[in-house]
Amino acid sequence: MYDTIIVGVDGSKYAERALEVGISQAKFYGSKLLIATVYANDRFTTFGFDAPNPPPPDLQKKLEEMLKGYETMARGLGVKEVETKIISTFWKAAVGLVTEAETRGCPMIVIGSRGLSGIERVVLGSFAEFVVHNSHCDVHIVRH
Repeated sequence: MYDTIIVGVDGSKYAERALEVGISQAKFYGSKLLIATVYANDRFTTFGFDAPNPPPPDLQKKLEEMLKGYETMARGLGVKEVETKIISTFWKAAVGLVTEAETRGCPMIVIGSRGLSGIERVVLGSFAEFVVHNSHCDVHIVRH
């Protein structure tokens, strides 16, 4: 049913809870688990239609270490096939995650939510709301 499940992570406790649920789902369905984090480029520091820049080297290293730790955790909990990826995008992180899921044909996205409401969501935007409204697939939002 779900051959690949993508979990969006950012190192927060909300993302780690989403990863736990993603691991559980991957084990239940026998799915490949793609653990992804998104680096959003500043559109105004890149020119033309080049591909987005990767994160700066120090941030790249931190993100790779974070993803490696999550991969080790998933494998240790019994997920047989795990992949990690740093997604670079020109736009919001949510756009990068939705685009990656669509490009790969992932049938499920798992993300955490801080549960912002009211003025906080208006000012900050809602990652989860964007993913739900723009995704082609099932979205599992994990509350804290």
